[in-house]
Amino acid sequence: MANTTPPNSPSARLKQLGFVFPFRKKGQGNAGSSTEFTDEHDFYKALAQEPSGSYSVSGKGMWHGGIHVTEAGAGQFLDLKHGLRSITEGEVVAWRLNRTYLVSEIPAQNGKPAISAPYSTGFALVRHTMEFPRGTTLKFFTLYMHLQDLAGYESDTSLPKPAYWSTEFKVTGFAMDKPHASPNGQVAPAGQQGLRVRVTKHHGTILGILPQGAQFSLSKREEDWGQIKDTHGAQMFAPTVGAYVNPDTAINAWVFLGKENGGPVVEEIMPDSSLDCVVVPTTPVHINAGDLIGHLGRYDSLSQQTSNRMVHIEVFCDDSIKSFITQGQKWIADNGAHELAWQQLGLPKDPTILRVDRSTTLYLAANQPGENPKQTGVIQVASLAELARQPGNPSKEATAESDGQKLNWWKVDSADALGNDISGWVREQSFAGGKVTREFAQKWVDFQTLEDAHDPTHTMFATTKGYVDYASGAPVPDAGSLDKLSPLMQSIYQALGLTGDRSQAAGRLCDAANHPWIALRMSRLIVKHESEWANPGKWKQLVAEIETQTGPQPQHKAEQQRIEKLVWWDAVEAGPTDLPASDVFHIHPIGLVANFFRVPGKITVEMLRRVFTQASTDQLQIVADELNPRLGDYKLGSPLRLSHFFAQIRQEAGTSLNTSENLNYRSDVLSQKFSYFSAHTSEAELYGKTASHAAQPEPIANRAYAHKIGNGSVESGDGWRYRGRGFKQLTGRANYGGFQSFYPTLWAGDDVNFIANPDLVSEMRYAVRSAIYFWIANHLPEIADTGHTDNVVDQITAVINLHTDSYGARKNNFHAIWNTGIFREVGQ
Repeated sequence: MANTTPPNSPSARLKQLGFVFPFRKKGQGNAGSSTEFTDEHDFYKALAQEPSGSYSVSGKGMWHGGIHVTEAGAGQFLDLKHGLRSITEGEVVAWRLNRTYLVSEIPAQNGKPAISAPYSTGFALVRHTMEFPRGTTLKFFTLYMHLQDLAGYESDTSLPKPAYWSTEFKVTGFAMDKPHASPNGQVAPAGQQGLRVRVTKHHGTILGILPQGAQFSLSKREEDWGQIKDTHGAQMFAPTVGAYVNPDTAINAWVFLGKENGGPVVEEIMPDSSLDCVVVPTTPVHINAGDLIGHLGRYDSLSQQTSNRMVHIEVFCDDSIKSFITQGQKWIADNGAHELAWQQLGLPKDPTILRVDRSTTLYLAANQPGENPKQTGVIQVASLAELARQPGNPSKEATAESDGQKLNWWKVDSADALGNDISGWVREQSFAGGKVTREFAQKWVDFQTLEDAHDPTHTMFATTKGYVDYASGAPVPDAGSLDKLSPLMQSIYQALGLTGDRSQAAGRLCDAANHPWIALRMSRLIVKHESEWANPGKWKQLVAEIETQTGPQPQHKAEQQRIEKLVWWDAVEAGPTDLPASDVFHIHPIGLVANFFRVPGKITVEMLRRVFTQASTDQLQIVADELNPRLGDYKLGSPLRLSHFFAQIRQEAGTSLNTSENLNYRSDVLSQKFSYFSAHTSEAELYGKTASHAAQPEPIANRAYAHKIGNGSVESGDGWRYRGRGFKQLTGRANYGGFQSFYPTLWAGDDVNFIANPDLVSEMRYAVRSAIYFWIANHLPEIADTGHTDNVVDQITAVINLHTDSYGARKNNFHAIWNTGIFREVGQ
């Protein structure tokens, strides 16, 4: 059937990946604070602190397909506590988790003490798919290597754990549910206690009891409840003494995962089958941009007894990268200037990058060259949104030039031909001072693929011997000259535009990462090279060549043993992950992120007013101010998530953003809506609204919510005390308690008590935060990510209010927001 979707319909939008930098920036002063990187240049400055492990040539002169981040190097400037993050949305297709780090042992020698050097073989491999233009896709992988071991998480329980792990649960001694007595009064033996298994959450029929110590895995988790996937053969106790229960009865049933009897009824454990081996899940695990991958793991030196924590990050893909870039560039050339073409893809029509070419004059002020203006000696690419964050930027022309346009002038940083820092103003196009252009990310401006011959032992030289001569300082003429390098490294040298003494070419390449403008250029090189993580035998030739000069060394043997433990390619290739052959194109992780990164757009009062038409400006401003700085933390970093989120709030809080439940019910409605009043119709008449008297909200709430959602009796007053408040109408003592327990997770340091002071939830700031709590704790972002169909809206509605009669209204809310693209420019 032909596609009848209108080209500018929201359903025809071309999904674009959102990108984030792999770490947040360490905050100043407050050790617990951190901020997002928005400027790639800041990240390169951090990477310049790394003594080795730079892309694509390490400081030791070896090929290196990724970047290193160490605790003592770049880690000084990064938020390591919150961990390494997935740079974009994808699927985790393989991982390996060490129970404890492996250890390399080097015996004492030549008067030097023995060395015991822990190292991590842990990694995560994530597959991603990018599309542009429509129908043209690129599949690429991100690798995060040398991750922290399980023991590290067990010793520091404050560290969050990656969600993609295949964890299981074990019933603890705090689970003390027992079978009911038999019809003849026989009670269960003392040892028969554990965790009730129910047909549905909360009050579902009891199917049996999992004994203390039993292990099980989940297929789904919702708040403090989990749906059982497998009980690994555990035999349940029957719900009633003397009865029989089939163990398979537990599959797809629900169990409570919270605390009872003074402690947690289950503990999360990592099964032995998921440790110290490559795990390739049958169904890849979805992961979002910014989700936790892991933390820095140990990778200690084999030459000295010092502790080193680090990660290796790389991106690679197959040869299709070449045609993918070409197709994107062709589409931009043919369609980039046409707004309708972008509308048909559902994408923003404006360029995101400012490119300033070499030999461009930087004016003293906008449209004023000044005396002796500086001239650039490097290429600068910068995010227009990031430039706009700088004071004074941009400066818009007051009068039109001869071309009839009033364009922006931007103050930019650059360097001259000698590498000295300079800055000044440029016009964003049609500029007499030089070539300045606004570029689309999809054009991959300045990216260049290289695929020349290289040394099979991963050195930068044409021969392994040439490398050993250079590294050992052998008396060989011009050991580091350009003509001694491999064809691939010669191409890299030329692509970087390096000049000077060609006899020092090797040293210039090894030092490239220490120069920010050379590092920027290096980040745009896409280089084909065999992966480090395949074919471990290739390193033997390098070791053999080194030992022709040094003789056998124990650290060489230990290094070879490490390499054999580190490789994973063959193990993953055997799984269903579409992994290419190991000779792949490598992409600089930060260069890729920077090219496609969008400084998150902000929620504005005007956007919110289109949803909440009767709310005050002050109310809407509080909402925007609360959400904008932390959209990522609140899992609202996409237009789709925001549309689902606010569609539900519009139904719960109305167009005027009410933050407290309206209990002004008629007596007949009370009898229909609440079971208590169905059973006590006279009280419905007494307290509900009738022709002769107004409704009485407090007694209504106390009766409607008595003995529900953690509330006590009618007399306790809990129903009124914990009535619906906030943007998601948080209701019941149990839900207020859940909000209280969750609160420090995102708002540590704000000492509030919602149990003692439930009216706080009606205040606008806490009303927003209560909705964020419900959104995250119930895993609604994951549901929202599955799409914009009616079924997705219904799934979210069912979690918020299963038996509501407003399913249709909530769908209408969502489509009104989504189809008009209210939040299209917000988030990643």
